[in-house]
Amino acid sequence: MKEDILKQLGLEPRPEMAPASSLASETRVEQVPDQKGPIVSVQNASFAYGRNFVLESVEMQIQDGEFWCLIGPNGEGKTTFIKALLGALRPKKGLIRLRADFARRTRIGFVPQSCDLNQDVPTTIQSFVMQGTAGLTIEKHKLRHRVKRSLEVMGIHPIRERSIWRVSGGQRQRAMVARALVRDPLLMIVDEPTAGLDLAASSGLLNTITELNRKHRITVLFVTHDLQLAGRYASHVAVFKNRRVTCGSTQDVLTGENLEAAFGVPTEVRKEASGAYLVRTKLAYQEVAL
Repeated sequence: MKEDILKQLGLEPRPEMAPASSLASETRVEQVPDQKGPIVSVQNASFAYGRNFVLESVEMQIQDGEFWCLIGPNGEGKTTFIKALLGALRPKKGLIRLRADFARRTRIGFVPQSCDLNQDVPTTIQSFVMQGTAGLTIEKHKLRHRVKRSLEVMGIHPIRERSIWRVSGGQRQRAMVARALVRDPLLMIVDEPTAGLDLAASSGLLNTITELNRKHRITVLFVTHDLQLAGRYASHVAVFKNRRVTCGSTQDVLTGENLEAAFGVPTEVRKEASGAYLVRTKLAYQEVAL
């Protein structure tokens, strides 16, 4: 991507503000009154399904341009936290404060782990990406242009007329990123997009997402079980365990102590010359990289 991504996608800055009172009363989500400060501020928030609390007393601030990795064993609340950020789950206690320029969540892009379509419904890659424009109040010709440019940015424009089910797993995942990208996201939430991909497809997709973050300042929340990936790419890490979230800079949070507490095995974290962090577990008779 040689040009600025906003120019590539034909995007224009636009105010997207909703009345703070209605949002706060209905969803326990408040707006920050200007475009300064964190994109998302989670303040003493607890989340539950009925009376079953999944997360308690969560404190987190997400700033422009950060790359967060959400890690932890299955069933510890990562999906619940994503649902809350997407507006599908209200906090039982506390608040999620969204910065005013994307308080309606039209500037949050979500990339699920797998394609969420019915395989019996014929769907081209282009029509799939077009679905990402749902709810956007933009002229149709601008939406079409945005879809075209998103396909080009993700390198899948030449196969836009193919069925989403008749392309490789890596191409399908790129289509899912393109579907999120058409929303002009300030924040992109990515749920294990490399699961099931071969090494080449996984590496290519990771490089693209990293470029969106580092060169174009799209904030990324990346759910992963790959601790090496977190050590290599993340600027910040959130560890989910026992209804609590330990979060902060990678240097402060990605430690042997925190990982051992979360995963139950002795763990060593070493910073390499490149600045990345290497994570190893210490088993009784061998040492292996996570």
